Amino acid sequence: MKKILSALAVILILCGAFVLLAPQLVTIEAVRRSLTREVAGWSGRALTYEGTPTVAFNPYPTVTFAKVRISSDKDPQPLVEMESLSAELGFLPLIIGRVRPSVLELDKPVFRFGVNAKGQPNWTLPRALRGDSELGRLVIRSGTLHYVGQDRKELLLTGVDARLDWPDPAATASIKGSATWQSEAFDFNGSIGAPLDLVSGRETALRFAIASTPLRASFTGTVANLIQLQGEGELTVTTPSIRRLAGIFDMPMGEGSTLGSASIESHASLASNTLTFADAKISVDGNESEGALSIDFTGHRPSVQGTLAFESLDLSAYAEALASLVAEARATPDLPLPLAGLDSNDLDLRISAAQVLLGSARLGRTAASATIRDERLDLSVGEAQLYGGRLSASLSASLRDEAASGSLQGRIDGLPVRAALSDLFGIGQIDGIGSGTVSLSAHGTNWNGLIGSLSGSGKATIADGTFDGVNIGALSQAITSDGTMSGNLLGGSTKFRQADGTFTIDADRIAAPSILVTGSGYTITLSGEAPLQSPTLSARGELKIDRASGTTSTPVHVPFIIGGNWQHPTLVPDFSGLSRRSQQDAVPAVGPIRSFARSLLP
Repeated sequence: MKKILSALAVILILCGAFVLLAPQLVTIEAVRRSLTREVAGWSGRALTYEGTPTVAFNPYPTVTFAKVRISSDKDPQPLVEMESLSAELGFLPLIIGRVRPSVLELDKPVFRFGVNAKGQPNWTLPRALRGDSELGRLVIRSGTLHYVGQDRKELLLTGVDARLDWPDPAATASIKGSATWQSEAFDFNGSIGAPLDLVSGRETALRFAIASTPLRASFTGTVANLIQLQGEGELTVTTPSIRRLAGIFDMPMGEGSTLGSASIESHASLASNTLTFADAKISVDGNESEGALSIDFTGHRPSVQGTLAFESLDLSAYAEALASLVAEARATPDLPLPLAGLDSNDLDLRISAAQVLLGSARLGRTAASATIRDERLDLSVGEAQLYGGRLSASLSASLRDEAASGSLQGRIDGLPVRAALSDLFGIGQIDGIGSGTVSLSAHGTNWNGLIGSLSGSGKATIADGTFDGVNIGALSQAITSDGTMSGNLLGGSTKFRQADGTFTIDADRIAAPSILVTGSGYTITLSGEAPLQSPTLSARGELKIDRASGTTSTPVHVPFIIGGNWQHPTLVPDFSGLSRRSQQDAVPAVGPIRSFARSLLP
């Protein structure tokens, strides 16, 4: 018992002696020199302060410097300035006369880092830190970080609260904290296996995670070469909204139903300013894909290259968004077209899918590519299976001077017409196997200019088909020798061997100057036009029926008119045409049915 009391007495005497002697041991100049060594080791620059530092014991001896600055030798503004810097000193080093800070606390620091147009930073990275540093903790309260890149874009973090723990220069350093960026609060944490190795250019382990409402990301791997950062490891990134995330990076995309949730999980590597995702699993708006991506940051803007494979790719929402953009452009035809967002980076992307969904339309195996380079957009569908047929198309557009200037070429073969037209356009009156080509071009800074300059041409063929609305066989029997008709003339369907037609597009109208339909015992010639921005139809044609009479064939000519719209076309005989032809051919007098119809359709 006496020994224990004696030991306690000795401890109390030593503590009392330290309290009495500590103010003599802690000199402001010694602390300043020690801090200067630490700061020089990290930044290569000296530390300055204003006023008289204060010494306190709470419970460790702490020296506080006010209005502290760390200058930059490449910028008139200080590299770091803060309201105060507190240095906590360890007991044991202080007893033996070593004034070394073990904890630094920075109050309201402002960090200013930047790179000039030549790529030169305004700071000097330490080539090697001293391995005998006793600094075990760095605390930042209410800090601000400014970073200006070579492209003069600024990164601003506010409300930075962080704690860096590094108990031993040879041990792992860990960091944890929070900050605000673009009005979005986020938390972060991470660790570096051997910071001294990283500074000296050697490889070391790195773990980092960030969590916020618009973005969650984590990385586990290795990094090397702090000056020209390199690394590789496993990376996971998720976001509930690509549009919201793009706004944080100063690339506003506006509101929309597309480009929502997304994620990427991949082995990632960074080398020579190129970030590569190998064997990546990528999801965008519920569309799952696998492939590889790389982003090159070497140039003045990012360059994205990649190959992605989808089992199923649903583009229905994107088709609706495109339709909405077209509707908005039509509603404000004199406003400039929104093209700026298409040219924010270079792109070379190749996509394949076992199935593509576009609303009610279904495409089978599809291969496509998209490139953006030198202010030019090129889209290509190498081959797509469309209802059993084959579709290929290419779109090329210039994005210069905020003007849309582009051309479109397309080809289709072996298309089941009824299924395709019914799903795509709601037209279900024609059947057969179709093929055709189309070529279009246009240019303009707004919708009026684009539509006003639209021009193109194409051709189409339908083989072994039928059309609904009239039965030519029954019609042939209903027409008498005097030109009158009786019975239900419309309804039913008619088979044909082949239908060929050409069409042209000029401004906002499509015209078909020549359509020829051939069938068993009849031919149809047809011409018409329709406005592109209206569903109405206007066409006129003639049906020629070859009726055998004994050893001779007596053709019957039936002019007709097509009206209505694409979804509900109307077909009526052109009785005025019949009347003119009957007079020219000396057909007997007009029958009662034709007289009544002519009174309705003068």
